[in-house]
Amino acid sequence: MADVGVTIEFELELQTDPLGATLDIAVPSAPSDAARQALLDGVEQTMVGARGNLVFQSVQRVHEAIDGYAASNSYDLNFFSETFSGVDYQRDRTSIHVEWSWAGDLPMFYEFGVSPHTIEGDPLLHFYWEQIDQWIQTASVEWGSETGGIPESRAVRDSLNWLRREVGQA
Repeated sequence: MADVGVTIEFELELQTDPLGATLDIAVPSAPSDAARQALLDGVEQTMVGARGNLVFQSVQRVHEAIDGYAASNSYDLNFFSETFSGVDYQRDRTSIHVEWSWAGDLPMFYEFGVSPHTIEGDPLLHFYWEQIDQWIQTASVEWGSETGGIPESRAVRDSLNWLRREVGQA
């Protein structure tokens, strides 16, 4: 009996607008369409369908990493998991496409970090500073001048590296 090959293509990319990822898994060649569909059924279950699937685990790893990052930097980042936009996937005859992301700019600031910088009002900034229990009105703020900015968390990038390793072992 001759060996019959199956080709599986895997592409996982970090997205930055919004912060998240895209995953494409294709089976361009298989011995039959039935074999291809059976393989895609298994991939779909493993990646997005089954309870505790790999994409779910990857997202959970992000949220756990952010919790640890927040604790070690004395940040209140409880909002982060609330910005998660969910998982969307499409399947066609030969492939599966999956996307997941976090909405808004703030998640990206914590993922990649922010250098110290000046925030200028137009004409004034007006905000409540909880630590001193006072409303502030000023023309500019030297953001991160005392802390050195916001360090990068790498939570999303690290979770994608984990996902690549998991898929490579499957």
